[in-house]
Amino acid sequence: MNALAAPPHPLHRTLSRPHGYEPLVIEGALPEALSGTLFRAGPGMFERFGKPYAHPFEADGAVTAVRFGRGVAHGASRLVQSAAYREEEEAGKPLYGSPASWFRRVGNAWKGRIKTSGNTSVLHWQGRLFALMEAGLPQEMELSGLGTLDATDLDGVLNTSFSAHPHRIAKRRTTINFGLRYDKKMHVDLFELPDAGPAKKLGSFEAPWMAMLHDFVVTENHAVFVIGPARLVLWRALLGSNDFGKLFEWNPEMGVQVVVVPLADPGAHKRFDLDPFWVWHFGNAYENGSGKIVLDMCRYDDFGSLGAIAAPEKELAPPLLHRMVIDPPSGDVRIEQLWDQFCEFPTIHPDLAGRAHSRLWMLSERPEGQGITRFSLDTLRARTWEAPPGHLVSEPIPVPKTAGTDSAAFHLENAVWVLTLVFDPDRDQSYIAVLDGERPTSGPVAKVWFDQPLPQTFHGAWVRGGATVS
Repeated sequence: MNALAAPPHPLHRTLSRPHGYEPLVIEGALPEALSGTLFRAGPGMFERFGKPYAHPFEADGAVTAVRFGRGVAHGASRLVQSAAYREEEEAGKPLYGSPASWFRRVGNAWKGRIKTSGNTSVLHWQGRLFALMEAGLPQEMELSGLGTLDATDLDGVLNTSFSAHPHRIAKRRTTINFGLRYDKKMHVDLFELPDAGPAKKLGSFEAPWMAMLHDFVVTENHAVFVIGPARLVLWRALLGSNDFGKLFEWNPEMGVQVVVVPLADPGAHKRFDLDPFWVWHFGNAYENGSGKIVLDMCRYDDFGSLGAIAAPEKELAPPLLHRMVIDPPSGDVRIEQLWDQFCEFPTIHPDLAGRAHSRLWMLSERPEGQGITRFSLDTLRARTWEAPPGHLVSEPIPVPKTAGTDSAAFHLENAVWVLTLVFDPDRDQSYIAVLDGERPTSGPVAKVWFDQPLPQTFHGAWVRGGATVS
């Protein structure tokens, strides 16, 4: 079959019915104490004026939210209608990304014009909601109904991009993120967003090459960057290439550079060179009793996964769970494989961000289908909810259980509800599966149904209690 004539992947369909909050159908019984809002973001519009985007990373974003409380749920899902999106609507034609004309793409590249698509993740900070993407500014959204507001530079703090992977340090009550800045070299800027007070820039360091840098990880005192050998092909970008997959080349001979950055003094960073591999996502990091940095990641052998995001039927070497231990004083870096099964989107109990953890929640995949796995790092044992065949699962979000749960009988990290957005191909609808972290193999205690299929979402966040009400 001609690839252009092939039907789109079920999750690569434009959001068919954007809407504000409305009641959702509940199958099973929602925990009464589950109170707060789940936000998720991903590509929401895969074409502009009949012209498809070449890769989901280009697509206009959509933010989906489910508000839980008193045993009921209300859901909303809306497109991110950024200033650039509105500009295209007024022009009646695509002006950004691969659907735009070659002349327009070249002009965008040379003039630094970027669409703040908000198609990757969400951040809730000081009562505000932001949709995030790889290379643009945070796109603010309305908490009450997911309407699109303006992109923001956080009162002048951001003079560059703001990545889609901010990481919270629970003990410090703050969030750390980075942005990429280009001149003759690529520079990585570090930012801090405290729970109270203004955002601020912490410092910068020079990257070893112009790299694809998707995620990083933080401890209570350090930020750690694992920079793989996926290098930007600058001339293709400047000449307006409409093939996103060819904007980066895999150069394994360059290896990997690990940069450990002290948050108190980013200029005192240390660098360590390793053999080549690729990482999209980290679970968590912490400093152990001997001062070593321990981090967990889903490791790929190469960069073929970039193309697989656009074409999920493409075969690739699976990502596997690995642990890296860094000893900054000696320069020793050790990596050990922990599990031999496909896994991605690792998450942890949110109160342990930046601290020692013993559980990871991950999307897992076997030939018979996908599921959600609770992996115990102390015993190296996995317990998996295997979704029904054909159901497509997203990143798991652990939500700590509240008053009324006898958590003393279980390890703290098991005392969570785990929320994941799932697509059911038989019903052509999406639902939130609510899993009990103490008994993950038992399956959902409840399913919360939308009346339509929702497009692919990459990342999400949980906001506790009434904090989502604006």
